[in-house]
Amino acid sequence: MWRSCAPSWAPPPAPVAFTLGARDVRAAGLAHCRRPPLPTGPVPLGSAAAPALHYPLGDGTDPAAWTALKALTEHLRTGGG
Repeated sequence: MWRSCAPSWAPPPAPVAFTLGARDVRAAGLAHCRRPPLPTGPVPLGSAAAPALHYPLGDGTDPAAWTALKALTEHLRTGGG
């Protein structure tokens, strides 16, 4: 059964984080991946021998997170182990 509700405004979503898996960290180079163009560094996940890296980008309300995500992905693409 469908229920209706009063209309409400919701802002467009913004990214909150990006997580790079261990395989991609290895491919791009761990040292390179640990130096993102972001105000804070990544949080390592998993084993120290093959970490994944989690990059916080915001709380989902700031549109600037899209710019940060673009800068991060461009930075990670320039890696190469």
